[in-house]
Amino acid sequence: MEAGARTEQLIARLHEVTWEESLQHNGSRIALMLEYLRRSALWAQALDQTRHWPFFDIAAAADPDARLDEAYLDSVLAGLSGRGLRPLDERVIRYMLNFTVLPAWPRDLPDPFEPLLAVYERGGSFGREAGSIRIGVGDGVPARSAEKYARRAPADDLSPAALDVLDRTWEERRAEIARQVQAADRQG
Repeated sequence: MEAGARTEQLIARLHEVTWEESLQHNGSRIALMLEYLRRSALWAQALDQTRHWPFFDIAAAADPDARLDEAYLDSVLAGLSGRGLRPLDERVIRYMLNFTVLPAWPRDLPDPFEPLLAVYERGGSFGREAGSIRIGVGDGVPARSAEKYARRAPADDLSPAALDVLDRTWEERRAEIARQVQAADRQG
């Protein structure tokens, strides 16, 4: 797909995101974030950018000329304003958009941003705090070592059906914990 078409496709997908965070798909969002961290760690190692991991402008590190016009990026972000984006989201969206114009990349490196875009699409924004990435209420993914994530095995299956199974499992686990807490409260 041509760079302009990739950029427009990404913009269209970003416009469909409901940016206010939702707990509905936390199980899958955690798995997708873990896959993003793995992929961005591979890129960080390949580009000698581990000090900037996990969120960095991969396209600029790979090819300083692979960037969209700043005024264009600002206009895209302006079109998304007022919808609940956080400063981290705005920065990451810039990185994602710049990546769409990267002319080519090594075949052994996967698209780093597809799982992260799916995190947004399945429940909005996320946050960073104290060395982790917060997804939903109380769920965090540690993000302390690019080397650790680069060694992780790739996700087995990120199809919508597999992601839905992760969500059901997460909801079941959450409901069981709530039952245990209620039972302990009744006994205590």
